[in-house]
Amino acid sequence: MVRFVMLSTFTEVGASQIQDTTRRAQMLSERAGAMGVTIESLFWTLGEIDAVVVLSAPDEGSVVALSTFLAKQGYVRARLLRAFTEPEFAAILGRMPGGTISLDAD
Repeated sequence: MVRFVMLSTFTEVGASQIQDTTRRAQMLSERAGAMGVTIESLFWTLGEIDAVVVLSAPDEGSVVALSTFLAKQGYVRARLLRAFTEPEFAAILGRMPGGTISLDAD
């Protein structure tokens, strides 16, 4: 299972039709499910980013396909960030050459 954080900003079209944003989010959730992607959480935010979505899927391609579908709709621009749980990231760090790195000053 892979997990991504999607940072979304409204396009001009999306901002002009903001009253429909929760309906579009429901439709996205349905489409995501049909593509094997789970929307774990979705938050509308204030500031530079308009929405933050946490997605999980069996493979990266499914999330990229969903993001591409979303971009095609024209309401938001999305950026994907690959996310790792602590155990996943610890396993990655364990593959680094030279073993464990200590940041403690001796």
